Amino acid sequence: MNKRRYIYIAILFASVLQGCNGAFDGLYDEALSDEEQQNGFQSAEDATRFTIRLDARSYEHWHYINLHNRTVETLPIATTLTGEWDGRSQWTYYNVHGSVYTEQRSVKVDTQRDAEEWDLAIHHFDVKTNGGTALETVYSSLDDLPATSDAFKEADFTPDEWRTNQCIVDLTNMMSYNVWYTSSMVNTVLSRWVSMDFSSPPPVYSASQRVYLLRMKDGTCAALRLVDYMSDRGTKGFLTIDVKYPY
Repeated sequence: MNKRRYIYIAILFASVLQGCNGAFDGLYDEALSDEEQQNGFQSAEDATRFTIRLDARSYEHWHYINLHNRTVETLPIATTLTGEWDGRSQWTYYNVHGSVYTEQRSVKVDTQRDAEEWDLAIHHFDVKTNGGTALETVYSSLDDLPATSDAFKEADFTPDEWRTNQCIVDLTNMMSYNVWYTSSMVNTVLSRWVSMDFSSPPPVYSASQRVYLLRMKDGTCAALRLVDYMSDRGTKGFLTIDVKYPY
């Protein structure tokens, strides 16, 4: 290839770059920053339908949601033991390979302090209930649900259970497959709305897109669907939840 052709290719390449300059400008310009994301309850025209937007990026907090009065209270996860140990609350360091969790060591911590009044609580993507039970439905939209929750009267709802390897609190050494978890009650059905594949760190997340029913201890029922788990800028941990309550 002669010198003249090299020059021609260089000019052509520069022209292409110049034509592309600004082609992607504005891709994120109109997206809100993570700090500007709305949080809390967003009401719709239907009094029983609303959206919850939640900044759950932190692995260090539980967000306690009261569906009855539509409030959210955020409380820190217990990190140290300051009083008498309850016999089970701890941080556990696991080596994780797929579904195999090998305990490395553990640290005792205080009992988790919950909000006074709440119906469900969210830790990043984990969910627990206040004495409630949950069901995963076959529906992917609240609009497709039967008229009332009576249609699920005979369904098998699942209560919370105590887990030591569900709620992540430290991913610092995840590339070595080592992760810190805090022990907690967790509803394993509701927590399926986002799954995490740890087979090849960093973890890969995916949403189920299903509608979940939460039957609360007062007998009322709510329908929940996780619409998104990322912010407008693609940051994981920003939840958008469509809710029908009471259902």
